[in-house]
Amino acid sequence: MTTNNHLPQPPNTSEYTFRPARREDAPAIFQMMLDIDVHDNRTWAGTLADTEKEFDDPNVNVETDTLAAFTADGQVAALAWLYAPPEPGEEHLVFLWNNFHPDHRANDLADAIMDWAEARGRQILAERPRDRPHVLRISCMAHNAYRKELHTRHGFEPVRYFFEMRRDLSEPIAAVALPPGIVIRPWEPELDQRTYEAFEEAFQDHWGQAPVSKDVWDMFMVGRESFRPDLSFVILDGEEVAGFTLNYLSPEENKRNGIQEAWVGDLGVRRRWRKRGFATALLNQSMRAFAAEGMDYASLGV
Repeated sequence: MTTNNHLPQPPNTSEYTFRPARREDAPAIFQMMLDIDVHDNRTWAGTLADTEKEFDDPNVNVETDTLAAFTADGQVAALAWLYAPPEPGEEHLVFLWNNFHPDHRANDLADAIMDWAEARGRQILAERPRDRPHVLRISCMAHNAYRKELHTRHGFEPVRYFFEMRRDLSEPIAAVALPPGIVIRPWEPELDQRTYEAFEEAFQDHWGQAPVSKDVWDMFMVGRESFRPDLSFVILDGEEVAGFTLNYLSPEENKRNGIQEAWVGDLGVRRRWRKRGFATALLNQSMRAFAAEGMDYASLGV
């Protein structure tokens, strides 16, 4: 077995080969995610292009911060992928993105991957200053008893719940009304820097938020294959971006999931423009655009 960071070999898992993930593994990783989605009743897999893009993240060293378990025929049985935001928010965070193929969920393998990810996460945090809390964070869906039991067994406890919401676009959508001098327009590249700065300001109030670097913004937010600038909007007060919504539509995922929906991805209003109905205006404008695009539903996470 090959592992990174000189961490110990997982016990009782000789049927698997362990090594860091590589770009050429992207199709096998994506297939594992598709299989998990079907088994666990979720829709997180995205696209193969999304999986490949993860290897370009400048803030992840795949050689030191990933560990994949492979079967003899090359199937990905499990994957640990760690992400540590380079700049802290209220905490120094390491996100543990661990996934386990439905056919390979015996405790020995799951515990081995969890142990490795926790140990590597603690190594990363040990290099950070002690000026704020050090936190390992992991997530799962509330209905997934397997993941909840696994995480609890490893000492994790629930601290925050998020919800996915869906809105039928056949229902009436109120017209957008804004005060004089305030305009709403589609996002375009010339607004990118101002929108990024507005995002950083607006989301500093969000629970658990860490600063998002501009390169991550460029790659994973406005650079994603599913990003739709024509369905995304900004509110301008003169030359200032007061609010924004970055929206996404993936025909591939819609076909796979049997639904016609678009997603309100990141919606925010800067502090000095809040309580003026700007978020509602952005949401309504997005839904009207989704409906005009032929979508049946608008979805978002809160």
